[in-house]
Amino acid sequence: MGTVKTSLFHQYEKELSNPVAMVMKAAEGLAVSVFDEITRISALNKSQLAAFLDATPKTIDNYRLRRHKLGRIESEQLLQLLSLYKKGQEIFSNSEAFNQWLKQPATGLGGIIPFDLLYTQGGINLVIEELIRIEYGALA
Repeated sequence: MGTVKTSLFHQYEKELSNPVAMVMKAAEGLAVSVFDEITRISALNKSQLAAFLDATPKTIDNYRLRRHKLGRIESEQLLQLLSLYKKGQEIFSNSEAFNQWLKQPATGLGGIIPFDLLYTQGGINLVIEELIRIEYGALA
């Protein structure tokens, strides 16, 4: 499992560190396999991750069956979530601890559970900002 995490983060390193590259990659569309790999690193099930993309598991399965790439919006959302999980694992040292944190009310987010914000780009950005505050000791 550790190699999946490392390879996925490494594979999209350019996109995760450069917003312009992320947008350009999203415009190309991602393979459905990226969706599957993110379910493995994130501890999200297919339904939860599909909901974050404003899709259904059946829609994702149809992309897979037809060997189509994900759309621009779904691809960008996946890259944003991948960026979030990379940052979370850097700060919490492992995905299990990060996943636990995502499910607890966060003081810096006004007591909102971070997981509940992952449905939009703005919400993901708020959670990333909270992680950066934690990283620099502004909140614990």
